Parts: sequence; structure tokens; C-alpha cells
Amino acid sequence: MKQEITKTRRRATFGLALAAALAVAGAGNAVAADRAPVTVSLISAPFGTGSYVLGSALEEISKKNHPWLRVSHAESPGFVFNIRKLDREPDLKKSMIVGSGAGVVGLATIGEKPFDKKYPPLKLLANYNLTAVWLATLNPNIKSINDLAGKKIALGRAPQINWAVQPEWTIRYGWEIPADQVKVQYVGTKEAVDALLDGTADAAVVGGYFDPLTNKLELSPQTVEFLASGRKVYHLSWGAEAVRKTIAKGMNMVPVTIPANTLPGVGTPMEIFADSAAWMVAPEFPEDLAYETTKMIIANLKAFAEVHALGKLMSTAAMPYGTDPKDIHPGALRAYREAGIVK
Repeated sequence: MKQEITKTRRRATFGLALAAALAVAGAGNAVAADRAPVTVSLISAPFGTGSYVLGSALEEISKKNHPWLRVSHAESPGFVFNIRKLDREPDLKKSMIVGSGAGVVGLATIGEKPFDKKYPPLKLLANYNLTAVWLATLNPNIKSINDLAGKKIALGRAPQINWAVQPEWTIRYGWEIPADQVKVQYVGTKEAVDALLDGTADAAVVGGYFDPLTNKLELSPQTVEFLASGRKVYHLSWGAEAVRKTIAKGMNMVPVTIPANTLPGVGTPMEIFADSAAWMVAPEFPEDLAYETTKMIIANLKAFAEVHALGKLMSTAAMPYGTDPKDIHPGALRAYREAGIVK
């Protein structure tokens, strides 16, 4: 009972802080509605995650900055759950936005784990984050991914697309290291770097969040903690060719280059990959609602920066980044073209 009260208070405090942060953005923007209010639902990710906070921000922005469109946001267990929910409840396809990403949608479309069947592809409204990951080691003799043959690699939990599935695919298909020549451990993001520090793993997945417009990188919490350990860390580049080969095998992600000196002790550019965290919809989602939602996000990007560090990495360039126009919802594509973001 005490835990429930604490959780309720935490949610209430978060809601008040979020409303206060967005009040300035919404001031003076009240516009008489030309039509009756229309509500669309949004399910994001677990409470407290960046995806949850930014989803709540989008809800508040819709209330304060749009004359008739309202976004009703709720948490969810995660992106895999969101895709399955739309499939189980097809009536929601015309009224629900889901937190998702190119990588997880790609795996769902071809029926790869963690999915047990093929799911219809979703369409992009907007990326709100690009997650970039790579491997790190404390062993100076490990100079490239190829040196990991016979070694132990600690990754995120098996269902985590960015922190486990995509790194493993890049090892297997990008570097072509056979499964029996590398020992992959699925332990979790924080647990992975803990294993590296404890000496029970030879390399671990680390990463952060990337803005392709400014080349700014915001390191993930466990990566910040890891680098603060004071140990000499060696960062391993995936290599552009390995990333391209992994993409060719069917994994949705984009090659990115982290500029030299972005990471401590890394004086040369790092060729890695990034995957999107995004707001996506089914093709059945109405075009006018996709257009209005995307246009609203473009117009209010600064408001997201007020509520979470990841919001500071949101940019117009990142919103459709790495997505073929055919995979963008037609309504969202119209908004991007009007704004000059997509030709």
C-alpha cells in the first residue's frame, strides 16, 4: 500500500512539473477551435523512461498549443507490446499513436525474435530520439570487434532491440563471427557495464542518444556511470562496412559517424549505427490527424527540451532521419514537405 501511495505521489509531482515547464510554451496560443476536439491515444513505454516523459510532453503540448487535436498519453510495457496491441485490437489503428522504432518495426515485419509472427509495418510520424550503441572494453589488446572471437560480450536483455539484438546481428552478420566463437551474455544495460568492471565480461554494450543535426551525443546513464569509474576505456567502432552488411541482412538501422573527440580518449571518428525511437502509426491512421500531429511537433520542439535531456536532442533534421519517404505516413510527409524538411 505504501509503495502505491509513493508511486501515485511521484506521478502527481511529475505531472505538476511537466505542466509548469510547458506553461510558457502554451501561453498566448489559445486558438478558437474550428472543429470539435478530436482525441487520439498514445502509448509509449514504462513510467520514468525518456519515451514516457516525452509522450507526456506531447499530451500537454496538444492541450496548450492546438485548437482541437488532443493527445491522450499512457505508459506501456514497451515497443514490442505496442506493436502487438495494435495487431490484437485493429480498431485502434485509426486512433492510436505508439512508441516504436525502425529496428523493432523491421523485426516485427519479418517475424524475427522477439516476435513470433509477421506483423504489418507501421508508418513514421516523427523520430524523437536516435539511439547509438557500440562496444567498450578495458582490455588494450582488443582493438577491433574481430578481436572478440572467443571472448565474453555482455549485452542488454534479449528483447532489447538497440542494446542486444542489433549489436548481436552486427557481430554475427557484419563481422561474420560465428555464434560458437563468441560468448554473448544477455544481462541488461547496467549489468553489462558492471560485468565489464567486475572482469566477468571482456566487452560490454554502451551508448547514448544522437542528434544528426548538431552531432551532439548524450550518453546513456549507465555509460556515464561506467566512464566515471576512472578505468582506462577503449571504445570499439563497428565500422561502416559491417553496419552496411548488417542492414543488408534485414536489420533496420542507419550508419552514423561520431566526430573525433566526442568521447574521452577517442581522437578519431567512430563509425557506429543508430536506431530510432519514434512515434508511429498504422497506415489506417487518418491523414489529417497525422498531418496535424506532425506539424504540431515541428512547431513545438523547444518545449520538449524543457522536460527531459533527450528533448534537447530533438531537431527537425532528426524527425524523419534515415527513413525512406515511403515509410513515412502520407500526412506526416505532407507536413515535412511544407516545412522544407523533406524534399
